[in-house]
Amino acid sequence: MPKFQKKRQIRKAKKTLRRSGSVKRIRARQNDWTTAVGSDWDDLDYESLERIMPRDERDRRRRIEEAIIASPQAMDSAPAGDAAPSAVGGETALVTAVAGMSARIEKDGVERQATIRGLLTEIDAGYINPVAVGDQAVVSEDGAGAWAIESILPRRTVLTRPDPFLAPRQQVIAANADQLLIVSSWHSPDLWLELVDRYLIAAQLSQIEPLVCVNKADLIDDPAGYEAATRVYRQMGHKVLPTSAITGQGVSDLRDALADRLTVLVGLSGTGKSSLMSAVQPGLDIRVGEISEAHRQGRHTTTQSSLYRLDGGGYVADTPGIREFGLSGLTLGELPLYFPEIDELAADCRFSNCSHVQEPGCAVGAAVERGDVSAPRLASYRAIFDELEV
Repeated sequence: MPKFQKKRQIRKAKKTLRRSGSVKRIRARQNDWTTAVGSDWDDLDYESLERIMPRDERDRRRRIEEAIIASPQAMDSAPAGDAAPSAVGGETALVTAVAGMSARIEKDGVERQATIRGLLTEIDAGYINPVAVGDQAVVSEDGAGAWAIESILPRRTVLTRPDPFLAPRQQVIAANADQLLIVSSWHSPDLWLELVDRYLIAAQLSQIEPLVCVNKADLIDDPAGYEAATRVYRQMGHKVLPTSAITGQGVSDLRDALADRLTVLVGLSGTGKSSLMSAVQPGLDIRVGEISEAHRQGRHTTTQSSLYRLDGGGYVADTPGIREFGLSGLTLGELPLYFPEIDELAADCRFSNCSHVQEPGCAVGAAVERGDVSAPRLASYRAIFDELEV
């Protein structure tokens, strides 16, 4: 045998030993992994001794992927709270509260605790919270009574606000809402029209019907001032409802407006949201805040969003009271569309590209001086304009 062939056999024999000594021999691992690089891992038929993931993890991830790409039409006809048919044949439930990686779900009229699968946080949908109240979730049960949220079905509507620390990512306040109940108060704290305007824009951006509620109507000592402040909203076609949890004014009308709908309750802390909901449905367990005499602003009592079932049908999502509300997705060019009384006068301005902020010959500014346009509405417009310009 030629010398070079002997050397080749020796090298080959050494490869087969693989640190096993000269007695115990093992078969070398075949170096054919490169042929499977372009293949589907699910098609490989093997039983690995060193598992990279749990035995059922591959099937679970496949189910989640199928739920993500499912058609949103599966949710279009599903009423709030009812179990919608899942695209992957799993069980569904309504998410009624979320705290970290834990959630409360309602299934078959019974509320249960559930954990949120960590894989959901790996799906980058532009939101900091993968699960929110109002979500229809695909859930599973381990046989011992422990429930888990596997995936979220496509959302019909999404109400969000920008995260102050992780911009441009957003926080989902509520999902699949039909109505946005904007609660302000006439006094204590005073009616803040700029925040109302921001909520109205957010509702229209999210395609959610708004309902403006001026609470503490028993404190309205200037009826003409109230009519002037809310006239523009009625002219825009929005419903404005004065209410009082003390006298009961407007409570019955509000109860009817909430029936059979998923409503998101928003507004500044201290405006009486919790007291008003208790008047709508006595016994509703929502904490009530007090007003700070020093700052005339409410103390925050609601720390996270929660979904409450109403006896007359429907749900109310109670959200934390917030003093600022960003408008993600809104551009400077679109801003006038949400202030129609300002947009109608734009053609009369001296400059065709007038921003209605400080240009000379602005027809909007002149209309405010004549009393034809509300000064607080123009102030809201300018505040949002400056924010979007930055």
